[in-house]
Amino acid sequence: LDDMELLVDPKVEWQQMYVDGWRILRDWFYDPNMHGMDWDGIRTKYEPLVKHVAHRADLDYIFGEIAGEMNAGHIYVQSGDQPAVERRDGGLLGAEFKREGDAYRVDKIFQGETWQAAFYSPLAAPGVDVSVGDYIVAVNGVSTAGAQNFYQLLENTGGDVVTLAVNDRPNARGSRDVMVRTVTSETQLRYLDWIEDRARRVDELSGGRVGYVHLPNTAGDGNRELFKRFMPQMNKDALIIDARYNGGGFIPDRMIELVSRRPLNYWKRRGLEPLATPAFSHTGPKATLINGYSSSGGDAFPYYFRKLGLGPLIGTRTWGGLIGISGNPSLADGGSILASTFRFMDTDNEWAVENEGVSPDIEVVDRPELVAAGEDPTLEAAVRYLLAELGKTPPVKVEAPPAPTDF
Repeated sequence: LDDMELLVDPKVEWQQMYVDGWRILRDWFYDPNMHGMDWDGIRTKYEPLVKHVAHRADLDYIFGEIAGEMNAGHIYVQSGDQPAVERRDGGLLGAEFKREGDAYRVDKIFQGETWQAAFYSPLAAPGVDVSVGDYIVAVNGVSTAGAQNFYQLLENTGGDVVTLAVNDRPNARGSRDVMVRTVTSETQLRYLDWIEDRARRVDELSGGRVGYVHLPNTAGDGNRELFKRFMPQMNKDALIIDARYNGGGFIPDRMIELVSRRPLNYWKRRGLEPLATPAFSHTGPKATLINGYSSSGGDAFPYYFRKLGLGPLIGTRTWGGLIGISGNPSLADGGSILASTFRFMDTDNEWAVENEGVSPDIEVVDRPELVAAGEDPTLEAAVRYLLAELGKTPPVKVEAPPAPTDF
């Protein structure tokens, strides 16, 4: 079918897709009453606009207006067949630079995790002879002297190997060539750096007594971070679970199960401390941090945390989007309008969280001027709370009694 061609009249197709999109929401939305909307009236209200559509994006705009009539989250409009400009990625080096004279000084190198592609940091890779304090004086033979911006020299080099002229002073004399492969995004590198900085702060503020885990979402990345950081810190006296900026994903029942585990018993072996079953659990006080970007699964995690009585929620109210998608038919040109097919209910048979969020037990606002100054008010409040709890109820060491001798 590679050579098959089809004549499409866009006006006719757009009209068909308008009706199909309206029908998809009618037939797949979780509430057949459509949240009380006159759904036939909605079709009539917006249909006159379709004849004025001049570009596929105009139809998406109309779909967005219809989706807004639902007063529900997780209704997504995704574009279909339309022209797009090919993206040419610039190269990035996983570092921050500062202009000094005609060169750029390496101010910071994000260490990353070179064994994971998403966390690969070019200047931190094995064998790359570049350090903080070095100067880059040319990229691919082009001097930095005439560059208005360092990244101007890395245009269209995303994922390519580039040659950096590196020196210990801001000029070309005596420089060495270093070859590195660029990346196209530093998002994960900067995220990892942010996590490590939060963990360091918690460790310093608590004298090593409080652990820290951040959950970026409730999908693969969030589960990875939980397993990676929870287990090594399970013996900390207290624990902070940071669900701020959690982008959701899946229902986090397995995540909350791990966090909420309690020892069922202990096993004493010769020469060893008593070992718990389950092997990985945390028994000390805990707190979960939340904000307005804790969304979807990021709403559910703190809700479950509170329901299980694991500790307080600290921060600001969550996003309020516990209504979900499970797939529905797409449109003729490959685009789609996704309908919310299920909604959260509590165990008292009431609607909850969707369109309202989860409110904190202790409200702390991360004021922008404080964040810009390098502070983290919510994190600092959580450390203070947990240290106070440890003062009230110090941890009790598990000790085995003497082995029995009288039978």
